Amino acid sequence: MYVVLSSCCAKKDDSVPIPVGSRVVVPLDYLERSLVAGLVNTRERILSDPRAGVGKATTYAFDLNVRFGKAYKDLFFSHYDRLKSLLLSGGGVEWFFLSGGYGIVHALEKVRSYQATFIRSVAYQKKIPFTGSMWKSVLPSVCDSILSRFRSDWVYVFGSRDYTQFIKETSFWKKANNVKMFESTGSAGPTWLSPILNELVGSILQKNVDAFNAKYGKFTKQ
Repeated sequence: MYVVLSSCCAKKDDSVPIPVGSRVVVPLDYLERSLVAGLVNTRERILSDPRAGVGKATTYAFDLNVRFGKAYKDLFFSHYDRLKSLLLSGGGVEWFFLSGGYGIVHALEKVRSYQATFIRSVAYQKKIPFTGSMWKSVLPSVCDSILSRFRSDWVYVFGSRDYTQFIKETSFWKKANNVKMFESTGSAGPTWLSPILNELVGSILQKNVDAFNAKYGKFTKQ
């Protein structure tokens, strides 16, 4: 089983409704009860800010980010349908998005479109909520709990330093030997991440991640 954590994106797509009867994940499915309140309350605080521009439509976090996100461009064109089917079937992959608005959110959680970021300069430029400091006391323990709860063969982390910093603060990152991180830099970061993400997903779908794991070390920086 594999766990993937990747960054949310600025451009979001809430046009795909969740079919009735489809699998839906909630925080209690992946997080111990004592930590759920901190995650949910922080989400509500951020998303109640008018600057967050929260939409009315509900969709999967997977569709919200992958359909338009630059970091997911190659994945979307090559493996979107197969990966979504794999996630819906519970076929050995759990995917999470590190998110300025939701903190961390499972790919199959119900979400609405929003604008918020862990990056201070982007928040100032776009006049949206800066949430890095709000999540600082919440996310490391939440991420540690998630990563420790899933008995995964491998964990893969993708994102800029403002996002990966929360994983770097976990005990799991410091101690585990089955985790690989890909850290991007600057505005070109999503473009750099896109083919690597696509390569990983292709390897997972082919049930052969050995070549991918041999190619990359524990920490790969743009």
